[in-house]
Amino acid sequence: MKKYVLVLFSFLILNIFAITGKEIIEKVDKNRSISNEYYEGTFTIIKNNRTLVKKFFGYAKDSEETFYMEFTNPEDNGVKYLKISDELWIYFPDADDYLKISGSMLKQGMMGSDMSYSDMVTIENLEEKYSVDLLGEEVLNKVPVYKIELIAKKGTKNITYYKEILYVDKDKFIILNAEYFAKSGRLLKTIDVQDIKKVKDHYFPTKMLIKDMRRKNSKTIIEFPIIKFDIKLPKNVFSLGYLKR
Repeated sequence: MKKYVLVLFSFLILNIFAITGKEIIEKVDKNRSISNEYYEGTFTIIKNNRTLVKKFFGYAKDSEETFYMEFTNPEDNGVKYLKISDELWIYFPDADDYLKISGSMLKQGMMGSDMSYSDMVTIENLEEKYSVDLLGEEVLNKVPVYKIELIAKKGTKNITYYKEILYVDKDKFIILNAEYFAKSGRLLKTIDVQDIKKVKDHYFPTKMLIKDMRRKNSKTIIEFPIIKFDIKLPKNVFSLGYLKR
């Protein structure tokens, strides 16, 4: 009996984490690997007692490494964004001109939201830039999740956050909650995925609550009521010329 208990205990220990942190992140990256995409969405920016709603539509490819976004709400109608790899441009219709967003501008909130331009630029391949550690398993809002810690690899450049704590759905391999930290350990930002949708073979976050912890009484809700994959892209949509069309 004693031998049986020892064997069973050893089996359980070996299989507590039958999947590694690296394998989990590989599955997360695979789920995010999408084809040509069309989307419509809204930013709801809540700061103190003021609420702003901004509407947009756009196109993306290569897991959102490249995207075009155009705002349609009256206050921002015609403002457009173009991202190609790690470069981001904004087009101003009043001036009929575009500007590359770089340097200190990347730290600013996109359209005044809790999502920075840097967040938009650095849609990272997690496995390439971070060392991965599986901290354990938990239940988040009644959903079993893996708790993953990511630490930026030594010498890695162009990362937005030094450390990330991710809570990954054990079944769908989509990030349900994320905490982002500075090297000092300060919590900088949180993202809470409040709704997801399956589009073909991929799970996509359709509602997210974002909080920049450096901003007081501020939060942003991003929603995507319409998502389509494998669509035909407009000709030259990912070009600077398209911004001025």
